[in-house]
Amino acid sequence: MTDRTPRQDVDAERAVIGAVLLDQRALEEVNLKAEDFYSPQHEQLWDMILTESRAGRPVTALAVSQKLISSPIKGLEATYLHQCMEAAPVRSAAGHYASIVTGTARLRRLADVGLKLQQMSATAAWDETEGVLDEARVTLDATANEATGIRIRTFSAALEDAVNLWSAPKGRSYPTGWSELDHKFNGGWHPGQLTVMGARPAVGKSLVAGCAAVAAAEYGVGFFSLEMKEHEVVGRMAAASEGIDLHKINSHNLGEADWAKIARLTARAADWPVYIEEASRITMAQVRATVRTWARRGPVPLVVLDYLQLCAPADPRDMRERQVSRIAEDCKHLAKEFDTHVLALAQVNRGSTQRSDTRPTMADLRESGGIEAHADNIILLHRDDQEMEGEIELIIEKNRHGETGKIRLAWRPHFASVNSMSLGANDYRYGMEAS
Repeated sequence: MTDRTPRQDVDAERAVIGAVLLDQRALEEVNLKAEDFYSPQHEQLWDMILTESRAGRPVTALAVSQKLISSPIKGLEATYLHQCMEAAPVRSAAGHYASIVTGTARLRRLADVGLKLQQMSATAAWDETEGVLDEARVTLDATANEATGIRIRTFSAALEDAVNLWSAPKGRSYPTGWSELDHKFNGGWHPGQLTVMGARPAVGKSLVAGCAAVAAAEYGVGFFSLEMKEHEVVGRMAAASEGIDLHKINSHNLGEADWAKIARLTARAADWPVYIEEASRITMAQVRATVRTWARRGPVPLVVLDYLQLCAPADPRDMRERQVSRIAEDCKHLAKEFDTHVLALAQVNRGSTQRSDTRPTMADLRESGGIEAHADNIILLHRDDQEMEGEIELIIEKNRHGETGKIRLAWRPHFASVNSMSLGANDYRYGMEAS
């Protein structure tokens, strides 16, 4: 084992900064705090980069050099930014160098603890040994926990936070667009939760998800479309929002009244915090990076993934059930990390069509074991044109925080919409002209 030099620490820090200056997307691959840096100038520079990025401003070499003019860092000239970029081999190496910066920061903290323990043992009296040992254990444990991300959380502290939450006038939730579902879910979509919506092919899960996205347009939604093209998603949302015949949109046969509705939608949508990502093959790491980019512009309370089994697995060598379980687990982590609600669509096997009651069950979810374990809520969709013409049934099979049961909604596919039967004050009027 060779001794590490401060120069090696500084070189890794310079490479990380350079990777970000070359391509701001590198920020999505690293999780560094300013205090992780050995060099004081790097610490201040990284803090400046994070501040600018969170404010939605660019962090290119030119932009940061301009910022250094108004907020100079002692001992650092703007020309140093080019040295940082020269030290960065490629943007994809940002994660590697960030891990070096994190690791060396932990080692420095451990060294500081060692010095503190040495001072404590050198100055303590012989009869203070037990007290010094106890204090040393506490200090070492605190440092180890900080390095590994472990926190000590007592029930008392958790209870205090919970009491503050319970005593608030209203817990945070976001309306789904259907009052019946809001009732089942205790107010709507709750941050930090994962809802899986499953259905057989062509039953209507993408259509229902599109309606949910339309209702969420006022408060923020990101839509990952792994199956449909972007214009198909936009077309369904436009039909559901403004009451435009979807066939006219798809056949490019819009009339004058339809164009007037689209003009109205264009004006309304200008300020919508709605994002659409079209990707036929995407990993959960890429999903996470994209959500982080959206979140820099403002809250994204709902994230829709259409659909779960189309995500690229982290390890293609794993068994398929393990791959899907890992994707579902990552969806749950995504919801918690970004304080959002993830609505992940999923395919259901056709096995239910062979039973007398063709309604799907959780067991019909493809590779269902991990999905059932990680989802807070599971909704299964059912349609039977003979028994329930013009209706679609939402079967709430799992609800970790509320009621299960069935909800029937009005099915209007020509307007890409499903509506509450009663259309109360809290229901979105999908596929109907705005009054």
